Amino acid sequence: MSHRTIDANAVVKSKLKILWICGLPRRVQNEVLGGRDYGAHLDWSWILGHLPPPENVELHIACRTARWTEPREFDWQGARFHLVPVRARARVFCLFRFDWLFFRGLATRLNPDVVHGWGTEDSYANVAIKLSPERHVVEVQGNLNEYLKRAKMPWMFKLAALNERLILARARHVAAENEYSLGAALPMIRTKSVFAIEHPIRPEFLTARPSDGEANQVLILGVIEERKGTWDALAAFRDGAPPDWKLVVIGDGLPENVSRLRRLISQEGLNGRVTHHPQLNVSEVMVAMRSSSVFLLPTRIDTGPTALKEALAMGLWPVCYDNSGPAHYIRRFQYGTLAEDLNRNALTGALRRTLAAREWKLAGSRAKIEGLIRPLFDKVSIWEELTKLYAGIAGRANL
Repeated sequence: MSHRTIDANAVVKSKLKILWICGLPRRVQNEVLGGRDYGAHLDWSWILGHLPPPENVELHIACRTARWTEPREFDWQGARFHLVPVRARARVFCLFRFDWLFFRGLATRLNPDVVHGWGTEDSYANVAIKLSPERHVVEVQGNLNEYLKRAKMPWMFKLAALNERLILARARHVAAENEYSLGAALPMIRTKSVFAIEHPIRPEFLTARPSDGEANQVLILGVIEERKGTWDALAAFRDGAPPDWKLVVIGDGLPENVSRLRRLISQEGLNGRVTHHPQLNVSEVMVAMRSSSVFLLPTRIDTGPTALKEALAMGLWPVCYDNSGPAHYIRRFQYGTLAEDLNRNALTGALRRTLAAREWKLAGSRAKIEGLIRPLFDKVSIWEELTKLYAGIAGRANL
């Protein structure tokens, strides 16, 4: 009688061990860390949308935190979080070249199969390449070099854009959230190992009852700034929406931009029609979406705005300029209205026609929410693509 010997190491390695490098999601800071300031300033909702990971993935998420904080580790939503204070000043001026040193001990201890750096605009991709020169993925988030062509950005963005070009030229494997994002980055990429893999949205927006489209309310959700089209959106609503329509604005920004928004609301006589919420939690955002019918996002350029994806999944009809990521999704789903790029009068006309036609109420439009939109942003199918990518990079058979 023969006996099969079980290799304990093989059993352990049956899971892919993946290390993600990213920023600290604001929800984690609020819910897990008791609201203490660890430097979180973004939702990183696409990271949270991936959680929990599938059973064949051991996921570690290393988050850069503010230099005055202390290292911490904890389990949450099926992943192991590692908080890594980066005690370096003026990081952008040296193109984030030394951040990887703060992650080196963690990577040595974990010995992951693949390191995935989420974003080229900060140090995340650079850290991934330095930690694992052969087995890494560089994720294209916002494409800064494209942004600089179409929008006014702070001067430090030029340094970050240079860093982005250098990173993409060095990366062995590059992923982006859609074909537009990948195509825009291709001129800077030297490797042939490139992938377009969608980002999931938070599960709450995939399972909640979508808007019924009855409410005479338009929603704006995003940073209050020119690049996101805040001023064009407000003007289009003022001139293109009937008097019985309301506008809800969710988002914060620089103090001068928030002051400008509130001043314009007052000066244009919109006090009774426009409501501004600087910040809402997930459940409050969902309530606002269910109470709205149209999502207004005339961005000057955007890779794949999470707010747009969540609004689409909740059944809101987007009205956007014909450019970049928003145009990609509206054309893909044939759901939404595109206005001539950066033409405020065209945007006003498009909004006026949209509110009159109420196309989101048509049976064919409603069917797309469950049949096309939500499945694309579901983490199950996205993880299938990611694990196939990781297994290939790690030189392991598909799991």
